[in-house]
Amino acid sequence: MRLPLVTPSYVGRSLNVTSSRTINCYAEAAPEDAKSSAFLIGTPGTIPWTSVGPQPIRGAHVFGGLLYVVAGHDLYSITSAGSISVSLGTLLTVAGRVGMADNGLTSAGVGGNQLMIIDGIGGYVYNVQTASFSTISGGGWPGNPISLAYMDTYFIVGVAGSMQMYCSDPYDATTWGTLAVASAMGLPDTVQAVFNMQQQLWVIKQYTSEVWYDTGTATSVGFPFSRMSGAVLDYGTAAPWSCARGANSLFFLAQEREGDAGEMIGVVQILGQDFTPTPITPPAIVWQWSQYGSAVDAFGYCYSMEGHTFYVLTFPSANATWVYDATVKLWHERSTYIPGSPYQVYRHVGNCYALFNGMHLLGDYEAGNIYQMRSDAYTDNGSPIVSVRTMSPLWDKDKSDMIFLHRLYVDMKTGMGSVNPANITLSWSTDGGHIFTRPYAASIGAIGRYATRAVWRRLGTGRDFTFRLEISDPVERVLMIGYVE
Repeated sequence: MRLPLVTPSYVGRSLNVTSSRTINCYAEAAPEDAKSSAFLIGTPGTIPWTSVGPQPIRGAHVFGGLLYVVAGHDLYSITSAGSISVSLGTLLTVAGRVGMADNGLTSAGVGGNQLMIIDGIGGYVYNVQTASFSTISGGGWPGNPISLAYMDTYFIVGVAGSMQMYCSDPYDATTWGTLAVASAMGLPDTVQAVFNMQQQLWVIKQYTSEVWYDTGTATSVGFPFSRMSGAVLDYGTAAPWSCARGANSLFFLAQEREGDAGEMIGVVQILGQDFTPTPITPPAIVWQWSQYGSAVDAFGYCYSMEGHTFYVLTFPSANATWVYDATVKLWHERSTYIPGSPYQVYRHVGNCYALFNGMHLLGDYEAGNIYQMRSDAYTDNGSPIVSVRTMSPLWDKDKSDMIFLHRLYVDMKTGMGSVNPANITLSWSTDGGHIFTRPYAASIGAIGRYATRAVWRRLGTGRDFTFRLEISDPVERVLMIGYVE
């Protein structure tokens, strides 16, 4: 009997319903003539690239051939070789997330040579041509910016606790006209995030969203954007930093409006110029998130690697990271190993992401380390990556009778271990996934032992079986299908 390894992660209110869970591995569809219609691949590992110092990396942005990062209260630039500048400027805050955007280089024919940064308290401008750093003040600058976007030569910010948006002068983040302000007043909820999506200004509020377009109005006489007729959606967010763009879509952790309030419904995806948000989170996962207590600090980013586009959503207060694979439309969890017994699932190390010089780079949430994320790295900075696949239950679907399992084996990529063969472990539960046996190891072969099969025998008797596979050895992970007798 085949035992599918790829099913949705669906641990919800009761393990007795299903305990299916996928940690540090993701699915990929296979060709029609393959052994299985889908298989599991281990998530990328991380290797050290450079380190800014002891302070966490709060944000990263690529501009003009350099990577700019905020670590602690300082801004730094980093070359493609990993060489770090001295501090380019100092922010008013030392912790929390930052937003970063640029308005292009004048050497390209258009641009203002400016990198703008916000931290919830102030706004800052670094001019890459003059190497000058300044704090924005005066004029129509509002202070307390909660979100930052760049569109059509303008920087746009939303202000915390208000319905207002403010706009800079063209190609000039240091000048903010007193008349270049507007209110997103479709409904009386406050602005949470502003986002440029396909040259439309998306205003994500608490319980609703609005879509605005460029009217060409000069900032000296008014705000250069207006709301599109009828473009008010009944989805907003309590987590401003959860908004991210990828797969030609906008993703965010959403609240659906109910009267003058809202209820969390999980992540929504807005594709291209389709103004209809599509909820993409199964109710079982939404239920798990609802147990976190608070999700206002959740943040997200998108990246594409080897044919997959991922939306990575981290809940810092809950110490959890969830990932949506937009290519196969399945969720999985990611966790960076912290030594302990038994193994615990924690959040992933990545605090921000940047694609720089062909490298997938992650900033550390605990220190100033920057890691390169690679599919051929099988550890996280030298620590084990623990891939766990807990499967849906196996039972007698006709009679719900007792079953005896003589043998189980897993068809997977083998012969890729070290001189001492790598292992995969199996444990199982016969009480609905509440209590599991101790892990039993099986070899996945030393180098060159490509015909090795991971086999376990005489697994016993039960009314239903829930199996859990784990790999922590530093080897490539490709799991195709399981078989039981």
